[in-house]
Amino acid sequence: MKLSDFEIRFDNPRGVFATGENVSGTVFIKLAKPMKMRCLQLYFEGRAKSHWEVKRGRSKTDYKATENYINETINLFGTGTSSSEHPAGVHTYPFSLNLNQNLPSSFEGRRGYVRYFCKATINRPWKFDEHTKRAFTVIHHLDLNFEPTSGMPVWGEQEQTIEGCCCTSGTVQARMTVNKTGFVPGEPMAFTVDINNNSDSEISGLELELRQVVRYTGYSDSVFSSGQPKFHTKTDSYPLFTGQFSVKRRSEGHLSRSVCVPALPPSRLDGCGIIDISYFVFMAPQLRWSQIKVEREVIIGSIPLQDMCTAPPAFIDVVNEQTGFISTGPSAPPDELAPPPYQEPPPSYEESVFGRVEIRDENDDVHTEGNMSWAPSYPYYHWDPNTRHFQMIATTQSPPVPATVPSGDAPAAVSEEGNSQCPPYNQL
Repeated sequence: MKLSDFEIRFDNPRGVFATGENVSGTVFIKLAKPMKMRCLQLYFEGRAKSHWEVKRGRSKTDYKATENYINETINLFGTGTSSSEHPAGVHTYPFSLNLNQNLPSSFEGRRGYVRYFCKATINRPWKFDEHTKRAFTVIHHLDLNFEPTSGMPVWGEQEQTIEGCCCTSGTVQARMTVNKTGFVPGEPMAFTVDINNNSDSEISGLELELRQVVRYTGYSDSVFSSGQPKFHTKTDSYPLFTGQFSVKRRSEGHLSRSVCVPALPPSRLDGCGIIDISYFVFMAPQLRWSQIKVEREVIIGSIPLQDMCTAPPAFIDVVNEQTGFISTGPSAPPDELAPPPYQEPPPSYEESVFGRVEIRDENDDVHTEGNMSWAPSYPYYHWDPNTRHFQMIATTQSPPVPATVPSGDAPAAVSEEGNSQCPPYNQL
């Protein structure tokens, strides 16, 4: 074969770029012999897409929507009209494309995506064209310093009367507290669960997880459609606790843990009009005939709170006279204090905790090469429990291989001093 190597290489080896930056790199081509071609082009595309189906009996309705963000072509060699002979050997063609400030972050979901890629094409006369494709990650930073509630603690509680076989067996009170609202991937999320089991039934377990709730917007392709948007929601979960937890009847149970937030896209997906992302901490004790559930929203950002980089915030404890539970009183920073400018680069990048997807699409044929199994990478901050600071690690570091938390073991341990040990995360 004349063409022995053909690939796209980014200046950032991880292929991660923030909005406002330039996507830069080189197209590498190695020819064993001279090759006739009309041109060598590099095409950039960025778009959001949502799609799902609704079946009613024998009929099926498709809902879909698309937003286009980037459609740019850079000519690297040749004119595109008449053919010319490209010399043999190793050749590199530099490229650079500026990213608009308003682009949304990359995201891959079950009913849609926000995806960016570039595709180099050798246009050959009277022969099949050769292609190589590579996706890249765009980060639209969500700065927690500009989110007013980021530093405020989160809490929620619920009480339920438990019904036995033929009469009331008592009540169960469940309370969950989280040290603050805003987190970045890699930062420890400290939570406390308090259960007051004043019933005759035993609590046999605890469901505690971080939920990613994605809402997709789509429009029907039916001729009878009203033209109004429809919405579809999908939820994925990351376990915050997988260990043993039980509370005997007429007793209390308490749990305190600190778990590192996994690699996730920022909340809201700013800049995208058809996909919206929210995050919730969900807690539910496992008890027969019980429907106690506590769910509270948190914010996942990409730039941490500057005044929180030394230690997670402490709770302000206030005793509730009616329930005897500890309440948390948030303390907001003064309005006149503007957040400090962000100066440090992200310490590293890690692939999305929800794993890789196939990015080959309808425009890719058998002559399209490249890594088609791909996942976006997000800024990841490594927390040092000894110094209680973020560790600044080179951005070009390769991501660690994801490990699985052994069944029955807690995903994180907390020392008596409250320092967290970040667990390896597992793909769900």
